[in-house]
Amino acid sequence: MKKSEIKYRTKKQREVAEIVNLINKDKVAAGKAAKKMLKEGKTTSNPYLIGSANYVLGLIEFRSGSRSSMLSYALNSVAMFGETADYEMIVRTNNLLGISYSALEEYQLALNAYTAADEVVKKHRLSQYKNVIANNIVEAYYQLGDVERAIRHAEKAIKDIKKNEPESHSLMAVLGINLSEFYEKAGLYDKALSVLKEVKENLKHDERAIDKSNYLSRNACIYYSKGNVKKGNEYADKLLELIKQGVDSYELHRDYEKIALKQIEIGEFDRADVLGEFLWKYAEKTKMSLDKISASRVQIAYFDKIGVDEQALKHYRILNESYKQREAELKSSQLVVQKKTEAMNKEMQGFIRELKRREKLLEREPLTKLLNRNALSKVINDYVDEAKEKGKNVGAIFIDVDYFKEFNDTYGHAKGDECLKKVASICASEENSNVKFARYGGDEFFGIMYGYSDEKVAEIAKRIVKTVAAHKIPHKLNPHDGKVTLSVGVLNMDVSKGGNLIDIVNYSDKALYHAKDKGKNCIYMFDSIKHEKRKNEEEYILIETK
Repeated sequence: MKKSEIKYRTKKQREVAEIVNLINKDKVAAGKAAKKMLKEGKTTSNPYLIGSANYVLGLIEFRSGSRSSMLSYALNSVAMFGETADYEMIVRTNNLLGISYSALEEYQLALNAYTAADEVVKKHRLSQYKNVIANNIVEAYYQLGDVERAIRHAEKAIKDIKKNEPESHSLMAVLGINLSEFYEKAGLYDKALSVLKEVKENLKHDERAIDKSNYLSRNACIYYSKGNVKKGNEYADKLLELIKQGVDSYELHRDYEKIALKQIEIGEFDRADVLGEFLWKYAEKTKMSLDKISASRVQIAYFDKIGVDEQALKHYRILNESYKQREAELKSSQLVVQKKTEAMNKEMQGFIRELKRREKLLEREPLTKLLNRNALSKVINDYVDEAKEKGKNVGAIFIDVDYFKEFNDTYGHAKGDECLKKVASICASEENSNVKFARYGGDEFFGIMYGYSDEKVAEIAKRIVKTVAAHKIPHKLNPHDGKVTLSVGVLNMDVSKGGNLIDIVNYSDKALYHAKDKGKNCIYMFDSIKHEKRKNEEEYILIETK
């Protein structure tokens, strides 16, 4: 990756991090900042900005406990970063995609997304994301019914955090809460409660109210499952207090349903009624089939238990319709995801093409359409890096139009521009993936090439000189047959011995100066071998053009 790209990426990563940090303080301000970034990205056809903005907007949905647009944002962000080398954002966007699928109970798709993130983590050694992804993978395994594997992976991840990241209290708490659920599912209640004791210690360093709410709900579930109603009620009541204070996340609703159903079973109707009413209002707000199913199950259990058949029947009907809605959603989800993915990939490719087109325009000198000085420096550095790695040479051709001031004075600047454009087009005809030309300034042109022999570099220089001569551009003040001619300096360096951009430009410039000093209309090559020997031999070799 080029240094300029790394610098740009680092700058944008800081901007994204600032918006992400803002989410916890002011979601509205964070959303405005992300939408501004999205608008800038679309205006400039920049997939990096578009991907970053979609990631932040999806994260805001997640942190807000909303699932309505999270999947769309996540798919967009994954698509935009898919062609970049920003491996951290590839991990983060795939992780968000997994969370989005999980929120819709598409657990296999969630596992696929988490696994994709995990592969990038391992390949590029992004250890800071290792256990975050591990936690989400074990949750996916659990939801897919593989409880044993979920327990095994969760235990391993917790052990790894204790050893390598003991200060990661929030992550430790989340993993511990998940493991307690896995143990409960396996009937290992004492193990589950033992893990929650460790979670309690981690929560002393964790300011997130949602983690504390999760801790209370897990304790309530486990104590109810164990048959300890008193303890279950104690934790359930504390949980209700947090809910009344506005602490909530759709991720906890599975536990809310479980607690309410257990309370109904043991006759704690008042407590169950509060949770049941909360779940019902939430389902009415989101209108999502999953929320309706969860809320309806609680309502059915409640009215069945107290013998109000009419209300129970009403919610049976709602549950039936919700299941039908969910079935239709599941049938169409794969197709929807595929279409969205295809659309995002198509959009991304369009943005990348436009970005490359604009980048090329910025790299080009307006008159000649050759590279400008800045773009030339990047190309030289890239060629030097590659040549050093592969043991190749880097060649250079420095060109000056002879008596060009006199040409302008005689024929005018418009004709002078035409002359420069003609020389530039001849230079451009020699370009390929290993040969690039730039307008260096005024009437000077600079060619850079990678992996060529001395003879090949000299041949390119000779062809350019001969082709310009063949065009017979009138120049009555040029003593060389009254036509436009070129002076050229050439070199071909073994950069493994320490050559760099400055050396390449410096020595080719000296060769050009030597050609001009020898009367112009000629080509001289700088002899680096003789130069290294530092003998009194001529360091420049005349390249015959006849």
